Amino acid sequence: MKKNSFVDFYSKHNISPVSQDIEDIALHFERRNALFSSLGLPALLIKGSEVLEFGPGSGHNSVYTASLEPFRYYLVDGNPKGVEETKKLLSKNSISDLKIIFSLFLDYKAKEKFDIVWAEGCIPHQKVPIQILKHLAHFTKYGGGIFVLSTSNGISYLSETVRRLGSFMHFDKSLSLNEQVSFLRPMLRQHLEHLKGMSRPVDDWIIDNILQPLQESMLLSIPEVIETLSDGFEVYGSSPKFITDWRWYKDITGEKRGFNKNAISGYYRSNINLLDTRLNLDPITIDFGKELEKMCSESWEIMSVIQKGKNSEWQSFFDLLTNISKFVKEYAPETAEAIIESSSWLQEGAPLNSNLELLPKWWGRGQQYLSFIRKSNKK
Repeated sequence: MKKNSFVDFYSKHNISPVSQDIEDIALHFERRNALFSSLGLPALLIKGSEVLEFGPGSGHNSVYTASLEPFRYYLVDGNPKGVEETKKLLSKNSISDLKIIFSLFLDYKAKEKFDIVWAEGCIPHQKVPIQILKHLAHFTKYGGGIFVLSTSNGISYLSETVRRLGSFMHFDKSLSLNEQVSFLRPMLRQHLEHLKGMSRPVDDWIIDNILQPLQESMLLSIPEVIETLSDGFEVYGSSPKFITDWRWYKDITGEKRGFNKNAISGYYRSNINLLDTRLNLDPITIDFGKELEKMCSESWEIMSVIQKGKNSEWQSFFDLLTNISKFVKEYAPETAEAIIESSSWLQEGAPLNSNLELLPKWWGRGQQYLSFIRKSNKK
């Protein structure tokens, strides 16, 4: 196992496979604005603020943040290629205090705290995501600073777990990275054509999600994040939105505030919608959500041991897919059928030229976002 997820793989190949299509800059800014707004971050809140961003990749998303004119904007990344590309993209901005800092996350130290700390697409899939989560969050200002991160879990990632394993059956270590991409591109491009809102180059997606070694890494779910930060932070917003709160604001005081508890309940009642982007179901029971979370989390664990070479676990994965399909069939019959087709495809050796009808259209909501407000440190 490489010591540092993402960074070792990216540095080895001198790549930063996280670019975005920003040729239509107005469309790109509209997308980012929608994300920021859903998290409680309107443009005027960014203007003149102090922002710290971890893992900007190549800086394509950071262009929007910079356009909102923060007073101070620091960006931290441990990939030399990403730092270089981010510097180029942001070189024309006239921000008073702009720094692109080359550093591993856990090595970054700073005395100052920031109004907004942003960590997108960089904590899940780390070897020690909880440790990194705590470290990044502590740079948020007390008494109202906002911390934003993205999450991924076994439910939202199940469709991609299937694609990772199907591609894994064809891995040839004698091929270069580019040759492996070329080999898998025809099949995966057909799948990606069904992914609405796809704004990344196909090759970047294949490298980052399929070929990158992630079998020693961990996912990071919304409940895990909330429980980890609960002592010092309160949930503020989410994307997609799953939190409803009908309480009268005068009742939300002291020990009754319960923002975090309410968010976890809302999550478990709605997490089935992460399984398939086509789902938009009304809340179900908390017990159903917890069981689904447990089953799908197991899918990542089994995938990881298979990719480490334990072929005896393939049957466990097939059995699990069958159980998940049966479990969700009442609420998501189309998804259940796609899961069964996926299992059959894997059991046949995942032939690249299969005439699949359901799997290519099945995509989970792979990444979610949460924003938190940091509490005051005064007792």
